[in-house]
Amino acid sequence: MLRMRRSVLQRMLAVGSAGLLTAGAAPVGPASAPRRPDRDLLSTRLSMRWLGVAGWELAFGGRSLLFDPYLSRMPYQGDDGALDPRLPLRVDRAAVARVAGEQLAGPPELILVSHGHFDHIADVPELLAYPQWRKRRIRTLCDLTSRHLLTALGAPAERVADIIPVRGGEYLQFDGYTVQVIPSLHSQAADHGYFAPGPLAAPLAKRPATLGELPEGSTLMYLVSFDGGPSVLLSGATNYIERELEGLRPDVAVISMTAHSGIHRYLDRLLEVLGDPPLIIPSHHDDMVSDLRAGATHSLWAAPTKTAVEALGSAASGRVVMGSRVLTPQPMVALDITGALR
Repeated sequence: MLRMRRSVLQRMLAVGSAGLLTAGAAPVGPASAPRRPDRDLLSTRLSMRWLGVAGWELAFGGRSLLFDPYLSRMPYQGDDGALDPRLPLRVDRAAVARVAGEQLAGPPELILVSHGHFDHIADVPELLAYPQWRKRRIRTLCDLTSRHLLTALGAPAERVADIIPVRGGEYLQFDGYTVQVIPSLHSQAADHGYFAPGPLAAPLAKRPATLGELPEGSTLMYLVSFDGGPSVLLSGATNYIERELEGLRPDVAVISMTAHSGIHRYLDRLLEVLGDPPLIIPSHHDDMVSDLRAGATHSLWAAPTKTAVEALGSAASGRVVMGSRVLTPQPMVALDITGALR
């Protein structure tokens, strides 16, 4: 059983903050981040909004993409503090509608799904069915397991028919940007196990009712590269396949920061294989249940974010290049990525 994330984060060592950067601030430590010399990063302005857990909105030129949008923040722990697969799925339709209508940039062109667990996919059907977006085409990138889950969870049939099925290795061209789909791995606890592994080989006969009925499928990363703008690596789980990342040089790396003591040199190897990205941002480090409206300064949000930022900063400051800056995400607050890369 996975242990409660909040307890894990509280046990993480407090470390130095060299190399940190909040949006618009100057870095502490290295004078500047390494730049990718052969690309224009600034013509297409990009902002990124953390939606809590592993969810992100990428907004550019009046358009947007979503990654792992999860807004319901449903209870997931049993009495012992461990993730309980028997707990019911409790989609918060009001929260999904509120965020979609009041805080997102608009209907996304794509929804990128990393894997099938509840905290990554449970709200995707609600977003695909959001009434104000019904006249806009929204395509979902996901593996076959996630497609089966979206169907069983009641996603509109026309949206399911428009899914782009992926399994890793795809390099897709869209208007103004590309998406590379990268095979990856799910997070593993200290004892190397994890919640609800495995794929679905066939559609489900009935609608899933519990957390444990949404299995992982295949875990994927996505590298989104904007024409005239930065490239962003999106991770929804705290693990990776090192050889699949070789040669990638993202300008921004969104790094999942759940517990990783069972993963050998998780951060060091990741920064090394990615060539020390100019910007790194922690993700998937909150308690997964606190209200998004509580505000970034509330201790339930600020404490785990500070811990995750400091852990990334410590890893970055220990690198030979010492160029990666860490941005501090705040729930529902847009980060000016283009400004941070200047």
